[in-house]
Amino acid sequence: MSDSDSHSAAAEERRPLHLIIYYWGVGILLIGLTAALLIYVFAADDEAADSARQIASGKMYEHNVALMGGKFAVYADQFNQWFDGLWHGRSLAYTVAVLAVTISLVCFWVAWIASGPLPSQPDERRER
Repeated sequence: MSDSDSHSAAAEERRPLHLIIYYWGVGILLIGLTAALLIYVFAADDEAADSARQIASGKMYEHNVALMGGKFAVYADQFNQWFDGLWHGRSLAYTVAVLAVTISLVCFWVAWIASGPLPSQPDERRER
């Protein structure tokens, strides 16, 4: 067996790019949903964070923020509290699950696009 024969055999054994991307999507989905399940089961909601949220959501706190920065500062603070809440406790499980599903869907979509013929190549399915 010559060197060129072994090289062509190795090239034939390589998986197409769209299959690799598809497998990555499956792996991300499985690992992400497993991690989300584990986080959901083992995470407890933190009471200290709940009391801090109650203080930060009080009318006097909002009034003081509005005095310092206006309505935009109040909305920015509410967004910041919401975004910060995504990364703690059981909310983190939902965040990880949504990110895993979204990233895997993007991988599946890219794999689907990559599986089709390139625009510069003729479509072999039409020629047959």
